[in-house]
Amino acid sequence: MYLLFVIIVWILFSIRFIDWKEFYKQYPTILFFIFINFAYNYFYYEHTLWRFQGITAEWLNHTIINVGFTFFICPAALTIFLQRMPENKQIKGAYFGIWIAFFTILEFLFFLKGMFVYENGWNNWHNVWLNIILFSVLYLHYRKPFYAYLVSIPLALLFFVLFPFPLLSMK
Repeated sequence: MYLLFVIIVWILFSIRFIDWKEFYKQYPTILFFIFINFAYNYFYYEHTLWRFQGITAEWLNHTIINVGFTFFICPAALTIFLQRMPENKQIKGAYFGIWIAFFTILEFLFFLKGMFVYENGWNNWHNVWLNIILFSVLYLHYRKPFYAYLVSIPLALLFFVLFPFPLLSMK
């Protein structure tokens, strides 16, 4: 079962790389990410752009996988990302690039295995710019939360313009 394996790997990364005495500093940004992820899953529920798909068990659907992703994998990854951010601006740029590339490649590999599905015009190239924006806004939130909220509103509107979902169900 891939999900359990990935969660265990990120728990082990957490044990090794997270300073738990400092976790309270990253906690608001993790909650901000959870809200963003919840908003995507709420508004795009019937018009997904990407979704998880279980391949080892029929009951393993997007919702169950997304819970593991949202409450175990991403909090661990974001905490490591934020706690280990270098001070040097040149190194910081490379650091961002490594994290963005890591998540983009990981999503692409999951896509190739059939565990990540693109729909309604989305593809892996969109993951590149989404990951750039996501990591940037999450870092901004970590440093200056108010500005992250200000930036997120127009970004969410732009996202909707580029990838609209039906506003009303015509049943």
